[in-house]
Amino acid sequence: MGLSLDWPKRICGRLLEYDPDIVEVVQFGSSVYAPQYAKDVDLLIITGREKVYGGYLDAANPEDVSFNVDVVVFEVDKAPAPDFLRNVLGAFQVLYGDGKSILKYVGILGDPTFDEAMSSLRVANILMDKALETENTLDRDRLIREAFDALFHAARMASMTYLSIELAGWGVVRRGMPEPYKGELEAFISIIHLKYFYNGEYPKDSVQEEFSNWLKRVEEYVNKLESEAKGKK
Repeated sequence: MGLSLDWPKRICGRLLEYDPDIVEVVQFGSSVYAPQYAKDVDLLIITGREKVYGGYLDAANPEDVSFNVDVVVFEVDKAPAPDFLRNVLGAFQVLYGDGKSILKYVGILGDPTFDEAMSSLRVANILMDKALETENTLDRDRLIREAFDALFHAARMASMTYLSIELAGWGVVRRGMPEPYKGELEAFISIIHLKYFYNGEYPKDSVQEEFSNWLKRVEEYVNKLESEAKGKK
């Protein structure tokens, strides 16, 4: 995705014109950690008093901008759900404000657990089963992609638990994981998260077999990390 150097200032200016109570605008997700693969820009808007949602979308998406901007809005005193927070804190940059509002959310997150990783694996299975029985092409594609991303989420949660960290920045996790786990995590990020989930480039003719292979691989990864973590106690 080609982003102009002045787009943050321009869009933040439009957002502030619509909502002067905004205290922070935070860019997060793939446009931060993998802009070459990203299809859109995700923004978290933290405001003193939330306005009509459509106004934020209009402000963040001027007609002459070639990419889409999705926005999530929260008031200062309302915290997002933990899973969403982990996604934001995994890769973000503050476009407007001092960053104190987004960082305070770190304190309300509980420690990640291996149980959460295993839960994500079970959800991945449910999503794929649903996808395979879905006839609508668009619905099926969405479910398949979400199933692969749930596998990635399981690997990410297990990695965070292994490292005993709450703030799951990609740089922190990647640098902290020892081999061979680091190489495995890189594969999970580049293939099942970016290639299969974001780009939808999973093998269409053998998706069930491909999913089963990655499910086994991620499950083994989670189990090995949990076993090693317990052995260190």
